[in-house]
Amino acid sequence: MKDLNYDHVVPRKQGGLTVWENIVTSCYPCNGRKAGRTPQQAGMKLLRQPTRPKVLPLAMPLIPKANRPDIWEFYLNTQAALHG
Repeated sequence: MKDLNYDHVVPRKQGGLTVWENIVTSCYPCNGRKAGRTPQQAGMKLLRQPTRPKVLPLAMPLIPKANRPDIWEFYLNTQAALHG
């Protein structure tokens, strides 16, 4: 988990939003290589299309608050409330 980050498929500087359908995980070197471009512009290929999850894991993700999208807070707070 510490070797992954999230990446906007359509970069924010190109109008991409921080929504499930525009976020994928990537390793830091690939995210740096892609930079502020779409995968197509960077000559890269997505392994899977991003989608909204149907369920969320029961374990809390180990992603520092500064590195996660605000929209995730609802889901993370719900998980914390369920698991005390």
